[in-house]
Amino acid sequence: MILVVFAVANISTASILVRLAGVQGFVAASWRLILSSTLTLLLLLASKEWVRVDLTLRDLALMTISGIALALHFGLWMMSLFHLTVAASVTIVDSYPAILALIGHYIIGEEYNKWQLAGAGAAMIGVGGLALSSSHGGLAPPGGNPLIGSLLSSSGMVAVAVYFSIGKTMRAKHGTLTYTGIVYTIAAVSSTIITYMLGYKLTGYRLETYMYLAGLALFPMLGGHTIINYVLEKLSLLAATVPVLGEPIGATILAWIILGEPVTGEEALWMALTLTGISLVLLKEEG
Repeated sequence: MILVVFAVANISTASILVRLAGVQGFVAASWRLILSSTLTLLLLLASKEWVRVDLTLRDLALMTISGIALALHFGLWMMSLFHLTVAASVTIVDSYPAILALIGHYIIGEEYNKWQLAGAGAAMIGVGGLALSSSHGGLAPPGGNPLIGSLLSSSGMVAVAVYFSIGKTMRAKHGTLTYTGIVYTIAAVSSTIITYMLGYKLTGYRLETYMYLAGLALFPMLGGHTIINYVLEKLSLLAATVPVLGEPIGATILAWIILGEPVTGEEALWMALTLTGISLVLLKEEG
């Protein structure tokens, strides 16, 4: 549980780092994935886990789908950050527990008690309310289109649900470094291809920009997503991923402090409901 809290705190920095970097979504996603996949592969090669890697064609196929989904999740969501407030963008992209609950129950075969389902539902309501209240503030970035931003963020939400679902299945068979090393690499290649297909490049930016992009790889990726992939083996799909709904709260607070996007009293209430829901899911997982 301590690891989950640490991971969510790191993931909460992602939207701020993307805004500060100021580059196109898939450019930011590509550098985040290139750097994190390189570090993860080096750790894998240096570990004893490498000699135990045993992949089937089915495993590789699923990891490829997971990697492509991760690339789409990052790229589409990061694009939405320039059309919506941080609070609205992050809350929409994190509204996937309902999909994961269905996948976890009907496909993976997990059982959830009524308190966990109620907690996930409460967290979802809190996230939805936070997104709506944030969008009413009219604080979207200059030139942003809220409709396009909502579509981009929603598409990123579907993609991350696919990524986490496959991760739950694969982590039961493969170590954290094996799974993340392969998936992050596939995601990096996919994101880079999409970046150039869209007519953008990965070079020619200021040193400050690259520092923010390196921060994306170190904190929300290695210190966030990799830890979530680790705990997927220890917790149910719902318990391991619902806490990520705490990201909108951390990101909203950071956006208020660093980017000057204020938090209203209404938003604070929705945040409290989200945290209550997350607490229910985690507490009942232990029980």
